[in-house]
Amino acid sequence: MKILSWNVNGLRARIEAVNRLAAELQPDLICLQKVRSKGASPFIKPEGYFDWIGLMDDGLFGGVSTYIHRGFHFEFDAQRNDMPQWLVETACLNVIRFDQFILVNAYFPYANKSNEEFVKIRQRWDYELQEYLEKLAAEKPIILCGDLNIVAEDIDAWDGVSVKNDGCFSEWEHRNFNSLMSQVGLVDTYRHLHPEGRDYSYFFQNKAEYRLANQGFRIDYCLMSKELLPYLTKSEILTDVMDTTISLLLIELNLLKYL
Repeated sequence: MKILSWNVNGLRARIEAVNRLAAELQPDLICLQKVRSKGASPFIKPEGYFDWIGLMDDGLFGGVSTYIHRGFHFEFDAQRNDMPQWLVETACLNVIRFDQFILVNAYFPYANKSNEEFVKIRQRWDYELQEYLEKLAAEKPIILCGDLNIVAEDIDAWDGVSVKNDGCFSEWEHRNFNSLMSQVGLVDTYRHLHPEGRDYSYFFQNKAEYRLANQGFRIDYCLMSKELLPYLTKSEILTDVMDTTISLLLIELNLLKYL
C-alpha cells in the first residue's frame, strides 16, 4: 500500500503535477493539504481517484482533501463522522476509517508569532486534536500524514538553530508534539527508518539553490501507531519534486488488500 502526502498550496495550480506523480508513483491514497479549492469544479481531482472529502470549505488555512484510488480494495466507513465541531470548522482534518487502520490527513495550523490569534488557534488545535486522536487510537491503529508545521528535533533543521525563536520550533509546540506522540502511541516513520537522515520537506521560497545546498526544514510527517511498524517498508521525502516549496512524502506498507 502506498500513500502520497503533499502540501500543494493550491490544487488548481498543481493538478497537472499531481496527475503526473500519481501516474508515476501509483499511490493508493493521496493526502493533499492547503488545496485552496473552494468553489472549484468537482472535476479538479487526480485522474483515476475519487475524493473522500475533497473540495470542502477551505477554512482559514486552505483545507485538506483525501483521494482514494479506484482500484483500492480496502473497505472503509463512508458514514461515521464523530469529529469535534471546532476541528471540523478548521477544515484542516480528514479522517477515514479503513478496515485495518484509520487514516488521518492533517494540516497543523502554523503558529505565526506575529499574529497572536494564530498562536491561540494552534494551541487549541494541539489540545483538541490529541484528545480526539486518543479516542481514535483506542479503536484502530492510526496513520497520520500531512504538513504538521513542527521541526521536531534539531536534526530536522538544516543548521539546527534557524527557527529556534519562530513558529514550528517553540518550546510549547515541542511539548505538545511530544505529548501527542506519546499519549496517542505514534512513531515518526521517517526517523524510524532513517535515524540520521537529513532530508527536508520545506525549502525557502522554492529556490533551487536552497534545495541544492539541502538548506531546509522537515515539517511534513507520516506518523503511525506502533502496531503498524512491522508493516512499514518505506518513508521518504521526495526532494526532487520542485513544483512548490514543500516536498512530497511517500510511504509504503506491506498490508494485504482484501480482493
